[in-house]
Parts: sequence; structure tokens; C-alpha cells
Amino acid sequence: MNAACQKGRKKLYISGQLDPVAVSSVLKARERGWVEPLACGSAFTGMASEIKVLCPSADIREARQEALSLAQAEEPGFLLDTGPLDAGFFSLIADKKTDYNHGHMLSYVSIMIAPKDGQLTLLTDTLINNQPGFREKIAIVENAIRVAKALGIQRPKIAALSALELVNPALPSTLDAALLSKMSERGQFGDAVIEGPLAMDNAESTSAARHKGINSPVPGDVDIYLFPDLESANLTVQFLGWVGRCPIAGVLAGAKVPLVVRSILEPPESWLVNLALGCLL
Repeated sequence: MNAACQKGRKKLYISGQLDPVAVSSVLKARERGWVEPLACGSAFTGMASEIKVLCPSADIREARQEALSLAQAEEPGFLLDTGPLDAGFFSLIADKKTDYNHGHMLSYVSIMIAPKDGQLTLLTDTLINNQPGFREKIAIVENAIRVAKALGIQRPKIAALSALELVNPALPSTLDAALLSKMSERGQFGDAVIEGPLAMDNAESTSAARHKGINSPVPGDVDIYLFPDLESANLTVQFLGWVGRCPIAGVLAGAKVPLVVRSILEPPESWLVNLALGCLL
């Protein structure tokens, strides 16, 4: 949030349904000098005294299309969609006519402060891709690295997680993790280090990793957790948020225009942090 103040004011185009917490967060972001907000669609006509409303008669789909067109034409500009994150939303951002993702794969990066040491920690993909194959995991990693670097993590350390730390052909996620690790070793992800496969114990503990013969800078100092599938990622973040009471934020990554949303994994107050993330990308 402090870093967002250094980026200068950006145009923010808002679409979706009326969400009072989201609107309140936008107004706070405007006060802090992050954004110049413009809302699109009939859902926001009641807010015209506080935020300029474009296309006041447009329904939610038309408003989303207009907001997307305006954000793509504006530099620097980005989007905020207040939901719902339904089939209509995802079909729009996947539509080749809108060219929103610019041929790149979208993924969601959840962000938290690790309870054990206060370290900024990223988890992916927690919202979009259900059963990513190896090619999809390459894109998910690249998206997460871009987010990490925008947050000031210059050499992100990535744990490619699986159920165990040994390569086992019966578990495809161990093969994917091992290949990603080898690609990293050969510099194919730039200044980032991927270690895998790692089970959670040796991702979190340097001594546990060494006991298993894993000598790497990643165990015990993970910046990004790459999960094998959406189910494991989503359940982990839900557990951290509900049982661990960890504040969770997040950002949709992989598009040429940043898009701020709020995943159901996140509390309403995360809107402001998510806006700051959008300013940084």
C-alpha cells in the first residue's frame, strides 16, 4: 500500500454489481492519490455524486465490455470488477474479441503475510485453473514471478509442491515439479529459483529438507508456493484464512491490463490491498 503511493495516479475503470465496501475502498484509494475512478453501468448510477458514471443505462455485461475497452485504450489504466465472478465474467475476459488476456494464460495469485516470520508470501493458482498441465504451470509460474517482482521480491524462491518430495511417475505433479526445477536450474525463468517436488514439511523446514538430501536455498525461505492443482491451492488458502485467521489478498495475473477482483477466499477489507496490487502491476 505504501508502494502504491509512489506510482502516481492511474485511471481506474469500475464495472460489476454495486458493492459498498469496494466503492468505499475506491474512494480511499482516490484520497491516497492512487487512482482516478470512473464507474461503468447502471449499477453505479446512485454513486454519481461521488464517482463519475459512464454508460449509466448499460447492463452488467455491456458495462464490463465498455470498462475493458476504456482500460485497454488508457495508459496507465486498469480495471476493478466488483463481481459476481460468474460464467459471464470469465467468458468476457476469455473472449478473443476483447483480447483481454493478449494470448497469455490468466492465473490468480493469493498473497499473505506468513504467520511464522512475517514474510510476504504468494500462493498460486488459487482461483482460475483447475487441473493445470505442465505448459499451464509454466505460465502460472511466470505470472507469479511478475507479481513477486512488482512487490519488490527480486529473486523469488518458489516451492513446487506435491504430496512427496520424490519423483514418482504415479504422481504427475512430481514430474511437473522436477521439470520446472530443471528449467529453473538452466535459467529459463530468469532470476528465480524453483525447487521441486517438495512436500510441505521440506518446503517449510531447512532441516527436514536436508534430512531428505535436498540442498537448496528454497526450503525454509519460500516466496511463492506453486500448488499442483486448484483444489489443493483453494483449500489451503481457505484453511489459512478461516482457521489461521491470516489476512488474504490477491490479484489476477497474466493480462496486459491489470484487473482487480476479490476472490471469495478474501475478506471484504482486502479490496483496498487488492487495489494497491493493481496499481503496482
